[in-house]
Amino acid sequence: MRIAVVGGGPGGLYFAALVKRIAPRHEVVLWEKGGVEDEVGFGVVFSDGALGGVQAADPRLFDVLGDRFVHWDAVDVRYRGETLSRGGYRFSAVERRALLHLLRERCAEVGVTVHFGTEAPPVPLLSEDFDVVVAADGVGSATRAARADAFGPDLRPSASRYLWMGTDRVFDALTFTVVETPHGTMQAHSYPYAPGWSTFIVETTDRVLAASGLDVPDRAPEATAAAVADLFADQLDGHRLVCAGSRWGRFTVVRNRRWVDGNVVLLGDAAHTTHFSVGSGTKLAMEDAVALAMALSDHGVPEGLAAYEAERMPVVAKTQHVAEVSRDWFERVDEHVGLPAADFAAHLVTRSGRIGRLDLPLVDHGHVERVRTWFSEALSGTG
Repeated sequence: MRIAVVGGGPGGLYFAALVKRIAPRHEVVLWEKGGVEDEVGFGVVFSDGALGGVQAADPRLFDVLGDRFVHWDAVDVRYRGETLSRGGYRFSAVERRALLHLLRERCAEVGVTVHFGTEAPPVPLLSEDFDVVVAADGVGSATRAARADAFGPDLRPSASRYLWMGTDRVFDALTFTVVETPHGTMQAHSYPYAPGWSTFIVETTDRVLAASGLDVPDRAPEATAAAVADLFADQLDGHRLVCAGSRWGRFTVVRNRRWVDGNVVLLGDAAHTTHFSVGSGTKLAMEDAVALAMALSDHGVPEGLAAYEAERMPVVAKTQHVAEVSRDWFERVDEHVGLPAADFAAHLVTRSGRIGRLDLPLVDHGHVERVRTWFSEALSGTG
């Protein structure tokens, strides 16, 4: 079987390595238009369940990858001078560049042909020359756009803006920080991903961003990072922020009516996206890779493509629903600002419905009894 992969992100690379490992006689060719050193981003998150899937599909990769992970088991909410925590989680994170480097090495080991800094041939040519064409070319997938009538993409930009940064302030949990600036509310999503480093994603509305003067296209990334760091000075505790670029993004929800058109199939962000507040984007892309590789191994083409679509679309739809509820909460965070700390934290932690009020309480470091009282009142309706 001859398989073409368009896109060298985690999903495309992982699929290419898996399918070549399962069936060494297959010819697998991957194109990535960016260069080897063009990757952006700081840390990516996985749940323990996702790590288990990686281990089962490629134990050797997992053994190497496992040494790079940073682990934590709590969620912290920082709000109006309070830090409230909830334990019982099991998450891990890794530097995105390190993940891509390991996946590239794995592709080289198993014999995948990879073309970096090279645009893939047009879809019609790939479709004629290869048995399967995997479109793993991201949110702005050109492959998907070329067959929009067949895939039926639904792209919905978010109402908020975000900037993905890193910091040498090491957080020991998934931390949600809300600050009330002179221009309006801003929030940060942060978590550790490597020794001495944490991801720090800042999110806010268009109105607040415009009022703050932070969205200046020609501003140097260092200046943008320093300006944001000033707003989050209490949380960063003297540490710096680093951003790969000064452009503020707008998250886009991606859905498709179908993921398969003939021998062309969508994978990862080309097929679906989930808001970063639930940390599932890379996880879902790599789970897609496992499902597609196994489906092709078990069924061949076209049955394997149909089986992949039937298996993954319902699973992803559930996660997208949770992610959109979470995204909507953060876009309307002003509705909750002003609540007592424990009430605010309770709303944030239970925002998606995956955790209920009965799963609480949280604890405030240094203020345990007071927070217990707050939660007791909130749950009884007397607060």
